[in-house]
Amino acid sequence: MIDRSGRVIRRHWQIGLLLALAITVFVVLPGLGFASILFREALFSLRFSATQINAMHETALLLGGVGLLASGIGIASAWLVSVYEFPYRRVLALALMLPLAFPTYLAAFIAVDLLHFFGPVQTFWRWIIGAKTAQDYAFFDMRSLKGAVILLSLVLFPYIYVPCRILFSRSGRNIIDAARLLGTSGFALFWRVGLPIARPALLAGLVLALLETLNDIGASEYLGVSSLSVVIRDLWLNRGDLGGAARLALILTGIVALLLLIDPANRKGQPVQASTRGQAEPTRIRLQGFKGVVAALCCFLPVLLGFIVPTGFLVSRAISYSVLGRLELAFFGAAATTLMLAFAVGLAVMAIGALVAIALRILQKIRALGILTTLGYATPGTVVALAMVPVIRAGDDALAAFGSSVLLAGTSLIVVYALAVRFLGIGTGQASIALARLPMNVDSVARIHGVRDLSLALRVHLPAIMPGLLLAGALVFIDTVKELPVTILLRPLNLDTLATRAYSLASVGLFEHAALESLTIVAFSAVATYLLARRI
Repeated sequence: MIDRSGRVIRRHWQIGLLLALAITVFVVLPGLGFASILFREALFSLRFSATQINAMHETALLLGGVGLLASGIGIASAWLVSVYEFPYRRVLALALMLPLAFPTYLAAFIAVDLLHFFGPVQTFWRWIIGAKTAQDYAFFDMRSLKGAVILLSLVLFPYIYVPCRILFSRSGRNIIDAARLLGTSGFALFWRVGLPIARPALLAGLVLALLETLNDIGASEYLGVSSLSVVIRDLWLNRGDLGGAARLALILTGIVALLLLIDPANRKGQPVQASTRGQAEPTRIRLQGFKGVVAALCCFLPVLLGFIVPTGFLVSRAISYSVLGRLELAFFGAAATTLMLAFAVGLAVMAIGALVAIALRILQKIRALGILTTLGYATPGTVVALAMVPVIRAGDDALAAFGSSVLLAGTSLIVVYALAVRFLGIGTGQASIALARLPMNVDSVARIHGVRDLSLALRVHLPAIMPGLLLAGALVFIDTVKELPVTILLRPLNLDTLATRAYSLASVGLFEHAALESLTIVAFSAVATYLLARRI
């Protein structure tokens, strides 16, 4: 709106009202729900049992191990594919993102099946050394803290690989080339130049990998690690101790806050910004002969262990199970539910993310509120699900007060809402990144021509952020297909997704029955991951 003197009127109450409504529903209500549990049942009783203290200790060790190993794999592979030219580099640069499509809990089930006493790896090893019993030799125990560190690192390292690869290939390329002209080469080039300039990208990716580690339930529980998320779920569902679960959730939230202090500006979507196509292809150092083979093997090994081997295992199990004629109708129902849930959450996050990003663009003075929408993703799924309990109860009470017989509890709508709360930061982050590329002068020119807020949002801002929203939708689709904590804790009794069905079957020793579900999860996620990889 423009007044007669040509000054912009700053009272955009309509867009402000929509922004306030979005933040209230997706940030304030879950926060109040969690706070109500703390004040009612947990705040004045901060005693922890030996089991809970052990969970804190194991969580700290798990975070430290995954942080070190995933960082090493991610930054090393990013450096190799960005700075050097070697056989199959282009293929490996894309393939290194594929482990991102593999849910951690599926990777844990497969690793244990492959490495247990009667599995193919130990059977082959006994044949080589001539051993007969387990007492005749020592073998690595996958169901241990060390096993969990290795497995989670092989699945989560793409969170570090992606931002480091983008930095090495683009913004840091001039510094690397200048150092090469001054005579720096080999390991010294990485240590003195590559590692220092990669620090912001490394920290951003590391925070994401550690947040995913905190969110994990299935892999940690199956591998025998008593992480905080596992103990919270046990206290809540198995022991009915909501207060104890809330106390540990508070500790978990504190760890998340410490992680966010490493990189306060971190958002899920920032490392995967849209590509800057049209730039000249950087000149890479050509590795030939033995060095080229070693570089290719170093990049291929994480893909082999983190994607190819587990996927091949799933394919063999799915084929053998289907040949036996055991394909169940429940599989098709779970697949349809998963797709509908992923699309519903993706569309909700895109819509609310666009609203928040555009509103903060128009209301410049309160744009700092955008950080609130990223808190859901930083919060582990178990804590989000816990915070939903009072919100669901209050919603049912409000509906009953108006004479409605409809209940929110036990409906798929609650699952969509909780997942939208968890992943909203992806939508707002990507939309804000895309909108930041649009000069503010465009808004001023539009207003001079009498364009109001709604028309400005629909005709100017929305087309500008559409690429970012589509990228956010792909990220949310991947995460929703793989999501286990929120889905398994809040789903209705008659609602099964591919993730909950695979986890339920595998956790009772029937992993071969869940091979097709697991393979479908990986297929859905891999397609979205490939489309995502093509954009960076």
